[in-house]
Amino acid sequence: MKKKLLKTAICTALTVAFAVPAFANPFADVPTKHWAYDAVNKLAATGIVSGYGDGTFKGDKTLTRYEMAQIVASAMGKVSTVDQKVIVDKLASEFATELNSLGVKVDGIQKQLDNQIKFSGEARVQYDNNTEDTSYRFRLGATGKINEDTKLNARLTTADADGIDKTSLDNFGSPSIDRFNIETKLGAVDTVLGKQDLKLGQGLLYNSYEVDGAAITGAKAKLGGLTVAYDNSGDTSVQAAEYQNQLFGTNVAADYLKIDNIGTANEYAALSTDVSVFGKKVGAEYVRNVSQKANAYRVGTDILGARVSYINFDANALPEQSGFNFAGTTSTGFGNSSQKDKGLQVTYGRDLAKNVNLELDYKNLDVAGNQTKATVNVKF
Repeated sequence: MKKKLLKTAICTALTVAFAVPAFANPFADVPTKHWAYDAVNKLAATGIVSGYGDGTFKGDKTLTRYEMAQIVASAMGKVSTVDQKVIVDKLASEFATELNSLGVKVDGIQKQLDNQIKFSGEARVQYDNNTEDTSYRFRLGATGKINEDTKLNARLTTADADGIDKTSLDNFGSPSIDRFNIETKLGAVDTVLGKQDLKLGQGLLYNSYEVDGAAITGAKAKLGGLTVAYDNSGDTSVQAAEYQNQLFGTNVAADYLKIDNIGTANEYAALSTDVSVFGKKVGAEYVRNVSQKANAYRVGTDILGARVSYINFDANALPEQSGFNFAGTTSTGFGNSSQKDKGLQVTYGRDLAKNVNLELDYKNLDVAGNQTKATVNVKF
């Protein structure tokens, strides 16, 4: 396989796409007005290509497989996104023999990536017909590997803002670090220390992924099917345990949760499972507030691409951290956990484009009434 070096430079520049300062005309034979100047310049700035000893690039020179392997080897240590990794992985697979001859192990790509700080982001626009508000939120996450068994996770987030004029944008407030934790292994135990997410069962009992402000600041440990979590960092303390296992070929999760808010404690027990009914997979969740002797359950299945669920809960059966998203837990909450209620929830998700997703959420409860939320998430 032979290619022109210049064409390879263009392809690799577009593949890696580093945002780096440009050098001033790094090669004597690549004039600033050449159509490929910017791409070659970027490759040289990142150290992927270095040209020849006489200061030339020789863009018309036929490229050997070993020369291409050297370019790929340089690019292997530079990639920083998933898309870049996919393309460089393909190149590394094509030139694996040459790379091995040069002493570069293809398996090292993942190791080099794991040793880098990885960034990911999310921008969200959400409309809620219940409040007639459109809100905006931005999040930026970072993960850095400390050693083979330990990594650091952090996330910067803005608060929701209504509208996009200057006054409403001021409502974003100062960005805050809403996740900051260390994942590590202590023997056979997977441990997370710091501010982190917690989800129990299928989320009806507790789900900080769905409810802003429900993250715990403490410790979580997992050994086999058993997970325990503890947070005693503020006025509200949280103790939780979950055991997951297979029962008659079906995944079952049993949960315990205790929430103590300034001396007022509530204890919860929950069961959740997925069962097959007439060939359809049905998710079922049951929660009991042992302290209040109140019950809640939700049953749902997929119909025509949408998730259709029926929920029924007694007053005080569910905590505000429930994944059902009660009023008061977020700016777009719905319903009231202190009231008995029941009704339907329908959720539908669709990818509009790569890394762009639309989600529609419709609720119809006897007491709370109707709510429709439309959310567009952009991930990068």
